[in-house]
Amino acid sequence: MFSSHRTLKRRTPAQGIDRREYIGHLVDEYYTTTNIEAQQQVTANLANFAYDPINWPHLLEAEALDVFLASLESQDQTLKLHGIAALCNICLDKTGVKFIREQLQLITGLFGRTDHPEIVLHSLALFYQLLESGAVDKDLLLNPLVLRAVQEWRVKAHDQRILSSRALQQVQVVKRFTQSDLEQFAQFTGDHNYIHSLETPMKERRVHGALLNAVVAGIMGTQLPGPGTVVLEQSFKFLKPCRLETDTLVTVRLLQSRKISTVEYDIRQNDDVVFAGSAKLLTRSQTD
Repeated sequence: MFSSHRTLKRRTPAQGIDRREYIGHLVDEYYTTTNIEAQQQVTANLANFAYDPINWPHLLEAEALDVFLASLESQDQTLKLHGIAALCNICLDKTGVKFIREQLQLITGLFGRTDHPEIVLHSLALFYQLLESGAVDKDLLLNPLVLRAVQEWRVKAHDQRILSSRALQQVQVVKRFTQSDLEQFAQFTGDHNYIHSLETPMKERRVHGALLNAVVAGIMGTQLPGPGTVVLEQSFKFLKPCRLETDTLVTVRLLQSRKISTVEYDIRQNDDVVFAGSAKLLTRSQTD
């Protein structure tokens, strides 16, 4: 629950130290102490303060962001955890998000290398907030290292908080269909409709609708939900023609993860939805 200035004043004893001054002392203690447990206590307190927007100006004034950065660069896992948790808490502050953008390589690198579930959980929460707020470009954040780590955690995580994280509930793939793709698909299916062939001008030529659905099925069967998935029911629409030699974003979202799972998906070109639908899936492990 967030605080007001009146609440803080009421909670502070008459001779007590105010919040601004206390945060400043914490930052100073981080740099002056040589005791790792004391640093852990300091960063835990600062991360908690970062949860409440009323404290953000005090944290920025005390240069607590540099403490969070130092925590991420330390060898101690607890300090790393407190650092990423603090940045997750303060990521909606304008100065905070600017700082995070500048340190994005360090943050994504930590996520890609860590085996600490709590660090993963806070990193995913941070990534989700950055993407939802539009604070960071999706292509910049979702680099190959991050995407690979997300896929690995989807497979190995036993923590339900991680498995239910929205960052793990979506897969995006960028494809660029070629005439060779259409010809191979036509050869296999027998669909030699001229609208997919060289008989039709490039600007009017269309990718097979069934090929689009096959790409979605490939993601569902190998990535989300993953191996063992069986499609039980599908509903979809072809909203616009899908053209050749154009970057095509395929997105699959897991809405409900159970024995019978539900997904929705769409395919976009130039931000226009060309194909969209949903499916019910039977999900099972290789041991079932």
